[in-house]
Amino acid sequence: MKVGIIGAGAMGSLFASYLVDGGAEVWAFDQWREHIEAIEKYGLIVKSTGSERAIRMHATADASAAGPCDAVLVMVKYHQTVAAMRAAAPMISPHTTIVTLQNGLGNVENIASTCPANRVVFGLTTLTCEILGPGRIEASYSNRGETYLWPSDRRPNEAIAAFCAHLDAGGINAAPAPDIELRIWKKLIVNCCLNTTCAITGLSVGKLIDQPSCWPLLDGISDEISVVAIAKGIPLEHQVARAFLRQVAEEARAHYPSMLIDVRSRRQTEIDCLNGAVLREAGELGIPAPYNQALYSAIRVIEDTYAERSA
Repeated sequence: MKVGIIGAGAMGSLFASYLVDGGAEVWAFDQWREHIEAIEKYGLIVKSTGSERAIRMHATADASAAGPCDAVLVMVKYHQTVAAMRAAAPMISPHTTIVTLQNGLGNVENIASTCPANRVVFGLTTLTCEILGPGRIEASYSNRGETYLWPSDRRPNEAIAAFCAHLDAGGINAAPAPDIELRIWKKLIVNCCLNTTCAITGLSVGKLIDQPSCWPLLDGISDEISVVAIAKGIPLEHQVARAFLRQVAEEARAHYPSMLIDVRSRRQTEIDCLNGAVLREAGELGIPAPYNQALYSAIRVIEDTYAERSA
């Protein structure tokens, strides 16, 4: 199976490495030329549990060099999706299955707006990873994690089964999941709680959750999202959501979420597809969400004052 990675940042590179290990022909596509050149020259250096190894794969900043793929995995940030899909057009034929494991809500719609004829598969992963430098990443999750996928048209196909098989063979627990909406909303709770709060406090996941005072806030965010999910017909009860949040947080203690990295680098965050998306959904249903509003506003203030902070 020939797989293109659209956005070879931390998570895109991590999945590229697992797909290579699983026997796929992988083409990593990204505009970060230093990263691409390092991968081409030395392989992708993956650090995990204290050891390092180099994984060889194709890497390019020119999508036409890769050509059409059987599947592409979209791993860019929410607000970069449309531009990235257009730049990656030579990798996408009418028969290419497009897979997204991006955070939050709205990514399927962004992909469909640029590739309306292609089948889109969406899902989630609990794996985490950080970029150490050009061509170097560090996995920061303590086990094989959970990765689930399902077609947006709700019809299973051979491509999703083959994609999951390559991931599973490479070392990731990956499977099709008809209950993907429930799983997406559980992951949304994790991201809305941990990504945003770590970005505001500057703490890693482990250092955050070791503070007893953080849990009333995290549980308040989680409970609001559960209310919205239940109103949409998604059976995500409060205690189930809280238990999942604690499980993932404990397994990702070493992780510095991508939103924190974005804030440190003074880049636009993904707040609009996380707490912002919750606010949009809650507003349509007439449900108050003050915890999510507070975090959304705090991140907006941080983003809007980058210039003042750097001065």
